[in-house]
Amino acid sequence: MVVGIKKLIHALYVLILLIPTSCKEAGQEQIQKSEIKEWKIISLAPSTTSMLAELGLSEHIVAVDSFSKKGSSFLDIGGLIDPNYELITTIKPTHIIGLNSHSKIKEKLHFMNSKWMLNPSESLNDYFQTIQEIGKEFNKDLEAEKHLMEIEELVKSLRELISLNTNCELLKFEYCQNEKKIMMIISRKPGEITNMLAAGKGTFLSEIIEKLGVKNAIKNQERALNPYWPNIGAESLIAINPDEIWEFGEKSDDQNLCCDIDSFFYPYLKLENITAVKNKKIKLFQDTDLTVPGTNIKKTLIRFAIELYPEIKDNIKILIKPARS
Repeated sequence: MVVGIKKLIHALYVLILLIPTSCKEAGQEQIQKSEIKEWKIISLAPSTTSMLAELGLSEHIVAVDSFSKKGSSFLDIGGLIDPNYELITTIKPTHIIGLNSHSKIKEKLHFMNSKWMLNPSESLNDYFQTIQEIGKEFNKDLEAEKHLMEIEELVKSLRELISLNTNCELLKFEYCQNEKKIMMIISRKPGEITNMLAAGKGTFLSEIIEKLGVKNAIKNQERALNPYWPNIGAESLIAINPDEIWEFGEKSDDQNLCCDIDSFFYPYLKLENITAVKNKKIKLFQDTDLTVPGTNIKKTLIRFAIELYPEIKDNIKILIKPARS
């Protein structure tokens, strides 16, 4: 009987201790929800817009750049480097999120009482760091970690799949043994092969193909004004001599890829001694999402893997997870 009374007293004591704690937690939750309602976010780049959406923060976005605006209902603040400053000040955002290249915009709006979050966007590590910082700022740490784990798991699965089903032994070596070299051209003037913008070492595009077992044909460009995205001309293209050329852009609907004088790839045909041209290994990717260092990284990994290893295309597609409902 005494033991039963003691247990009852102990239970009541624990309950009393929990009541203020529960009230305190409820109060904190209410404050947190109140703070969340006050978030007004402006995104200055498609990559940061995609990160915010991935973390479930779309409802707190009030305005985005023109490229992110496509297909959305957000307010349009203008281009990546020339936004509508008056509109931004009128909105009075709590947060302005963008890239390091937006520092001049920050300087012009230094008087605003907004929190600025500007980050580098060249490498995969830059992307990982940025989405973690955004997650921490908006109480989305778990969502950010889950997203990054999914990318790491996909890379691991792809490397295992490639190693087990092709002659490329990625479970033993960092690269495939044939060391295929790919040059990635982000943009060039139509009909010419001068001032071509390429993806250099250290960029997320370069790191993605490296994880899939091939190499970037551009080894280093320390002398370039921007070593991450160097300008390449015909002479450099001949000297580098890539095994494949991947170009990212758009051709007109009535334009052939090859090989008449008006075709998209015709300018390359003048460099007939280049391995990629000789073996007709020039490819066009018209999906602009592939060159944006945002949450499309998983999509880019799958797309590039299929391009590199078409013989196991069906196996690779199995790794594609259904979109979230």
